[in-house]
Amino acid sequence: MSIPRYSKQHLLLATCIGAVLGYGASSSLTDKETEPAKTVVATASAEPSIEQIRKDLSTRFIDDPRSFGEKLGDFVADNSHPHTIAIACKVIADLAENPDTLTNQELALLYRNQTNPEFKRVLAQALSLRGDNSLLEQQVSEAQVGLNSDNPAERQKALVELGKTHYAGAANAIAPLVQDEDTSVKLDALLALRATGNESHIHYVENLLNHPDPSVSWLANDVINNLQNLSSRARTKLNSADIAAELPPLAQPSS
Repeated sequence: MSIPRYSKQHLLLATCIGAVLGYGASSSLTDKETEPAKTVVATASAEPSIEQIRKDLSTRFIDDPRSFGEKLGDFVADNSHPHTIAIACKVIADLAENPDTLTNQELALLYRNQTNPEFKRVLAQALSLRGDNSLLEQQVSEAQVGLNSDNPAERQKALVELGKTHYAGAANAIAPLVQDEDTSVKLDALLALRATGNESHIHYVENLLNHPDPSVSWLANDVINNLQNLSSRARTKLNSADIAAELPPLAQPSS
């Protein structure tokens, strides 16, 4: 007797949720050990438990023939807590190499229907892993607007977001800002370039090796040491490690 497609998806989701369980336990253990008992009790009363959220996601796959993407989208829409986004991002990362369960079309649809920037980035990164950089290009296009701001803090914010993509297309937008007149912006540009660039971007940094600010010259040297090991094709599409590196933490600080 054949197993219905949605039942297979449910079993796969159970595996993903099990992985999230370990992910959540390791990321939240320190907080539980160090927070005072009163803080833990207050947080538990104010926030839904991770276990409740996991169960909510898992039960959506029982006897429901809708696609994986539809159910995941509803789960995120119905649960606004940051834990929800962290779990959903981890599930997307776990399924990035499984287009039969979560198709490219579903990734794109989820992306269009979401507003959370971290979830949108992970969806774009998963599609890039499969060879389609269209959503990451959108991410870069939207974030780089902030690079032209007169406010250094806005330029820094845009650099941080672009750095999280781990995408060489973002490095092209980041690279000119290593020459920014503001030292803090310059340093953030170097950090973002280290996270996104490859050997083709080294020439943007070489003239900073003798910069009078030792923090700039040291970081410029570190960027070059990192990028010289990456061919010009590196980071032109993402891999699983790139996605995992920027997953939002499951344990969120209490407000």
